[in-house]
Amino acid sequence: MASERDFLRQRLALVERWLSNPDREFIPAGKGRVRRRTRPASRQDLTYKREARLLCRLQARTTEGQVLTTLKDWRCKSGEFLWKHRQRYKEMQDAYDAWWRLPWAERQSAPKPPKPPPAQGKDKDGAPWMIDDRFLASLTI
Repeated sequence: MASERDFLRQRLALVERWLSNPDREFIPAGKGRVRRRTRPASRQDLTYKREARLLCRLQARTTEGQVLTTLKDWRCKSGEFLWKHRQRYKEMQDAYDAWWRLPWAERQSAPKPPKPPPAQGKDKDGAPWMIDDRFLASLTI
């Protein structure tokens, strides 16, 4: 039987290897596929940094058999936090989106409305986490 903790260790080692070599020849293309890199990497992938941080946190906080339960709980709480944040800044986001939908010529003459702040939550230890759709997707089982 496969161990959840072993899986976390293996996945973390894989992600850290990807982060340590940003100019690798093949890069993930989604859904388990890879593609050949066509140009040098300009920066390390933020998604893998977030995943590595999440995997480290899971290793430190969970015991065997509790990883999936913890992920579901974190996703539920983070999703609720993101929903409340979006409701709080809905008018600001709607105005910002409407400005971007304007034709280019009109957008040049219209003042740009303020962009809503990103949803940033803090965990029990006070560490900041950027909560967005990509983060919630990384918590999906």
